[in-house]
Amino acid sequence: MTDVKEFTKRGEHERLKVKNGAIAMIRPINALATTHKYCQIINISKGGLAFRCIDRNGESNEPFELDVLFIQDSICFTYLKNIPFKTVWVSHEPGETSSGHLKTRQLGVQFGEMTPQQESQLDRFLEKCTIR
Repeated sequence: MTDVKEFTKRGEHERLKVKNGAIAMIRPINALATTHKYCQIINISKGGLAFRCIDRNGESNEPFELDVLFIQDSICFTYLKNIPFKTVWVSHEPGETSSGHLKTRQLGVQFGEMTPQQESQLDRFLEKCTIR
């Protein structure tokens, strides 16, 4: 298991914290479109991002598609869809579902080759939706 701080320091690009409303949306590849899940972005850079999500039974091994959104006052200002990526690390956080606490996991992903439009949208996201 890789420590999040260690991963942040290793990257080629500066990791930035995000403003409230920045969301990673994951959608299982072999499921209906309505089964998407919204996750909290921990940090993001030009090269990848880290996010936290609720880990339900067995979901952690399912392949998924990744979108990045920024929503403020119920308006979606930025939406990067189907971002190419590979998972670099996964960290499970302890918690007991029976005691009212949800199990969560953190994931670090590295972005793959993007289209020029996706790169432009990512640049806009980094400019408008991060805290410097």
